[in-house]
Amino acid sequence: MKQIPPLHVPTKLIILVLLAGFTPQARSQAKTTISGWLRAGTEYVYNNRFRENFYRAKVQFNVKVDKNLEAQIDIRGESDTHEMELREAFFTVDLGKAEGLDFGQNEKQFGIEFQKPKEKLLTAERTLIYRYLEPFGFVGRDVNFRYYRKARSEVRRGGIALGLGYSEDHNVTAVGHSTRLRALGSFALGASGLVQLDKIAGGSQTVWALAGEILRDTEKHHVEIEAMIGQDPFESEFEKSFGDGKNVFFLGGKFLYGHYFTKSRLEPVLVSSLLVPDLAAFDINTIEFLVGLNYYAASALRIGLNSDLLLTTSTQNQDERTYAGSNVILQVQLSW
Repeated sequence: MKQIPPLHVPTKLIILVLLAGFTPQARSQAKTTISGWLRAGTEYVYNNRFRENFYRAKVQFNVKVDKNLEAQIDIRGESDTHEMELREAFFTVDLGKAEGLDFGQNEKQFGIEFQKPKEKLLTAERTLIYRYLEPFGFVGRDVNFRYYRKARSEVRRGGIALGLGYSEDHNVTAVGHSTRLRALGSFALGASGLVQLDKIAGGSQTVWALAGEILRDTEKHHVEIEAMIGQDPFESEFEKSFGDGKNVFFLGGKFLYGHYFTKSRLEPVLVSSLLVPDLAAFDINTIEFLVGLNYYAASALRIGLNSDLLLTTSTQNQDERTYAGSNVILQVQLSW
């Protein structure tokens, strides 16, 4: 399956487009707010000789066109490529009572971590399972149409989102997500389902994934418990072309706990994950142990340290584990 990189837009073109949006006529017709974040830090990856410094930024324009119509433009830049990227561009129609329709380049809302913006995550980067799913196109972004009805504690406990998208590598993806607040005491329950029509050499294949989640999010405590199962599109395609034609299924699970201490402004974070890429070979897997510590110097300024240990077995030796992919990240994040 061919993976096409995201659209990179020349800096001058982006500036011209944004300036056009701030003409006197545009300002009189729409209200624009700007949000985003800036990150700078350093990362050490296991077995690398040197650590890598990085800086990344996001600028998001939210345009209120009228009472029921909004548009959002998300632009990213990072030191790895020294380019600006048009990450998201979509509009929202407000149907009232926390219901709406989205259309454009937007996130696929599969699982917990893609229900929220990246700057709201307690970890510096997305956890093991989501990094594994992204190349499949199960998470990430595509041009999609989505209907949503948000759960609201004072009105209704149930929420739902249904989306249909088309990606640059010509895959069609249908994603559904449901949430029920206070289903288990103070815990919310959620479920995600995905079906994807995958373009492969000589035709197409249909792959799927399911996820279940338990979530508790309060001012001081944050708990995430997730379990996922699905079909690996890459390995399934390989088996169809060169193997016995069987489908390959993966399994994943994650536990995350964060606790915020008000007086010290410290927030320790613990993550434990398991990823089994092939259920037929359960002994070949990766275990993730992540220990993090966030310090909130101000409400918009967070200093985070993450040590992400990955223990992976291989087809050659299931009795020993390697540390490949393990890393340590120290970063400062300013949000506005």
